[in-house]
Amino acid sequence: ENSPLLRFLNRRQIDDVAWDGCVAGAHNALMYGHTWYLDAVTYLPGWRWEGLVLSNVPAGEAAQYEAVLPIPLRRRWGRWVVYQPLFCQFLAVFSAQQIDVVPFVQSVFERYKHASIWHLLPSEPLTGLPAQVRQQVLHTHILPLGGEISYSATKKPNYTADRLMNLRRAARRVANVFDWQVVKSADVDPLLLLFRENHAAEIGVGDWAYAVFRRLFGAIQERGLGTLQYAWAGGKVISGAYFVAQHGRIVYLFNAANAEGRRLNARSLLIDGMIRAKEEKAITQSIPIGLLLDFESPEKPGVVAFYESFGATAYPYVRLSWSRSTWAEQLAKWVLERVRR
Repeated sequence: ENSPLLRFLNRRQIDDVAWDGCVAGAHNALMYGHTWYLDAVTYLPGWRWEGLVLSNVPAGEAAQYEAVLPIPLRRRWGRWVVYQPLFCQFLAVFSAQQIDVVPFVQSVFERYKHASIWHLLPSEPLTGLPAQVRQQVLHTHILPLGGEISYSATKKPNYTADRLMNLRRAARRVANVFDWQVVKSADVDPLLLLFRENHAAEIGVGDWAYAVFRRLFGAIQERGLGTLQYAWAGGKVISGAYFVAQHGRIVYLFNAANAEGRRLNARSLLIDGMIRAKEEKAITQSIPIGLLLDFESPEKPGVVAFYESFGATAYPYVRLSWSRSTWAEQLAKWVLERVRR
């Protein structure tokens, strides 16, 4: 019997059925790990992804992967660098049972001299990696839905007192707003326009990011995994939120609000409405109770406090990076940076 082997496969060599089957059957299954998702977030020129697979099936036979690790790549300074794409919070070594991920990461380290940003799901830094690999623990925020926590009309959710007060205040305000309504939609344009006009300048977002999100939105909607909601007031869209559900996890993938949306606390109302309607088929896609709501929170105290006010708690993952530049490569990079400036 052949012993399992780690093999790098480029995108053309990957068997989509075997790969997606491995991800779907993994103990740590995530939407981000599927071929269609990776294709969408790396579709622009200068981006690509490949896979590191564990398999004991000889070449030429029907593929069967025991574990898979996606490796997102970006072209920088004339070389391919491991680089986490937008809208892809973290990746993992996907396998049916827990597995030692160090050999996978070690193999990627040996193959690529540079990793700018690579987010992996181990909850703590990995031991046994080369000293050049820098590791930083980051956090998303997770809220369990179902189980012992009930969000029915007869029980209070696990919100902070401040969040409950703000929701009551928001409810009173919108009751006096002309034409207040929350509607589901398949049109992503108002959401992107809200973001461009109200958030992009502060964050610094290039036009290419909108193209990536449009491609990803189409791929998600094609599979029936997304729910886009808008809050309307006075005949205008004032806030939007996009939730995506797969593998028992609802991801708060994208949101935006204008000044009126912020005044009315519209995003709080949209999140609260989604939580309270968790059993609706359109939101959960028939996923059994026991969901996790992942806020995909950035490392910003104000944003973290907002998500924690809904009862969410920090969940760690690891950012990896390394560089093994030669002296000549470092000099060439410095010269190119000076020229570009």
